[in-house]
Amino acid sequence: MKKWIFAAALLPQLCLANASDAMTFYLDQQYQKAFTLFEQTAELGDGRSQFNLAVQYLRGQGVKADPIKAYGYFSVAMDNGFKMAEQARKSVARRLDKSQLAQAKHLADELIARYGKLGTQSINYELSRTLTYNPTREKTANPATAYPDSLQSDGVPGLASYLFDIDENGVPRDLLLLNSYPAPEFGQSIAEKLRETRFVAADKKFHNAIIRGVFAGAQDSEMSHKLKARAQQLLQQAKRDDVNAQAELAKVLKVLDDQPQYHAIDGGVKAIPVVAPQISFSSITQPEFTKQEKLETTYFTFSYLVNLDAEGKVAHWQPYEQVNIPRVLRKKSETLMKQWQLSAADGELKDQNWYRVQFFYNNQVANSAYLNDQITAHVEIKPLSNKEEEQQWRYWQHKAAMGGHSDTLFQLGVNCNLRLLTLAAKQDHSRAQLQLGKCLMTKADGSAVYAEQAKHWLEKAAAHGSLIAKRKLAGWYVRYSDNGSELEKAIELAEEVADENDHPLAYAYLAAAHAKLGNFEEAVDYQQQAVNEANEQAFEPTPFLQSLAAYQQGNILF
Repeated sequence: MKKWIFAAALLPQLCLANASDAMTFYLDQQYQKAFTLFEQTAELGDGRSQFNLAVQYLRGQGVKADPIKAYGYFSVAMDNGFKMAEQARKSVARRLDKSQLAQAKHLADELIARYGKLGTQSINYELSRTLTYNPTREKTANPATAYPDSLQSDGVPGLASYLFDIDENGVPRDLLLLNSYPAPEFGQSIAEKLRETRFVAADKKFHNAIIRGVFAGAQDSEMSHKLKARAQQLLQQAKRDDVNAQAELAKVLKVLDDQPQYHAIDGGVKAIPVVAPQISFSSITQPEFTKQEKLETTYFTFSYLVNLDAEGKVAHWQPYEQVNIPRVLRKKSETLMKQWQLSAADGELKDQNWYRVQFFYNNQVANSAYLNDQITAHVEIKPLSNKEEEQQWRYWQHKAAMGGHSDTLFQLGVNCNLRLLTLAAKQDHSRAQLQLGKCLMTKADGSAVYAEQAKHWLEKAAAHGSLIAKRKLAGWYVRYSDNGSELEKAIELAEEVADENDHPLAYAYLAAAHAKLGNFEEAVDYQQQAVNEANEQAFEPTPFLQSLAAYQQGNILF
């Protein structure tokens, strides 16, 4: 048995402020610390945390006793499926007079609206505002992914994914590992493929592309059996609300899933235990959408459970993990489904064919520097397998997120969901800090608030040693600051990056900082190095040459 197999330390588990930690503080009678952490995860919709807040309000532990608030938090815990809260709430209700009970019920309604199952600040609501469809350009060079020899020989299954940007020349840049389980070799294999991959060149960058790999392994291998045993062990811990176990169990179940692209049916829908055939569109494939000022400027992602009849028409639909979606989008989606004529891509449709239909609408303000706004609406249809809730990797992923697991919040929020990234970043999760800084930088033009927030999180990530963060932070200083000490800091950071990987932008920021300090001779020298490295590393040379010409004439760019 190799030592790396279950090192869930393959990526740092920086869970410094989750519900499990809060319970530890509570049991140690550190009630104020427990209360603070329970508040954080209660706001994500975690029923256990809401229940425990209610207990602390009831007993006056770490907070002034308040039976009205106790009633309110027991109520929202019930809404989130925490059954123990029901009897506790009845006990509290008996202590309240008529006026107090009316206040308590009003508070309960407010808390449920915010932090309940469909609350506007719950994880479910946040996930409906998370970008799930982010199509990249077509590949011009697409090397095969190599199955790591040391793992393939043992039949080890696994998964890995990377986040990256694509520059104007179609070259992947700034690779950031998202996950690699159960061994780091899977991530290394994906990274090797990505470094040799090329995309269609364009005049704009593409932000937050993701590449994922699933390695099947061998179903009857020793490692597959060990992973199944690991899943059973984790399941018992996860049921006891161990947030770290929930997060790892989601990974194990995803690895073990024979069809990881499928979603399991839940929500009380009965379906035959047979996976429906893949679907091909015969008519009216995609929704139409024009960005609307009246809608919140963001992404909207929501799903339906859909049953197709044998003729390929939608016979029934119902919401799936649904929150309060704008009426105009709901109407567009349901009108489209009524018009569909679908057929089986392979095989034939029977009488009962359950699918998950996921709609995506992009209502964000277009950023002129990026291509990400090219898709405004999209729909996907995926067959469903019938599994118990506790065998679904998404179920445990959402549970871990509600419990405040930092890496899970990072994974779910990586496509610039600022709230989820901020929650992870506040737990000192370095990659969340870097990604949050990058996302804020895309919003920084014309917004001093976003610019300062970006600086804060890039400083945090740079302190952890991230070269990308150091380079981005150097760029922030030369773009937004005229302060001499900050420009000197930009020079220090850019020199560290240049010494490590000769990144052309590091030399460009060295040049820009020296130019702003009036040292144009140094600026020209560093910018010439930037031009040389840009040519060597397949960067678009034009902006580097333009900057060189400006410094040669004694002009400052920023």
